[in-house]
Amino acid sequence: MATNPFIGQLNRLIVLVEKSTEQSASGAETINEIQVAKPWAFMEDISGSEETDGKIKHLVNRTYKIRYDKNVKTKSNNLILIDDSVKYEVLHVIEIGRKKHLEIRVKNYE
Repeated sequence: MATNPFIGQLNRLIVLVEKSTEQSASGAETINEIQVAKPWAFMEDISGSEETDGKIKHLVNRTYKIRYDKNVKTKSNNLILIDDSVKYEVLHVIEIGRKKHLEIRVKNYE
């Protein structure tokens, strides 16, 4: 069961962005990243492993806990989390308590 983090545990500044595609007059598509939120978070490592399919990939599974944010909750799976210039794909956003905190589950192939 997820628990609320203490205020002192929210010690990592992360950025949550949403990808949007725009099409120019000539038909070329450009991908822009729009910042949704820049909260302080508590990070926990869940697991990590290595895969070998022709090349070695390192899989990282983590959770980040932040204070409740309506925009983050509604856009949940369309977000990308950036922590220390490393991008993570958001898998799931879980509400902890009644509008108190959010737990963001992410993964990254390095």
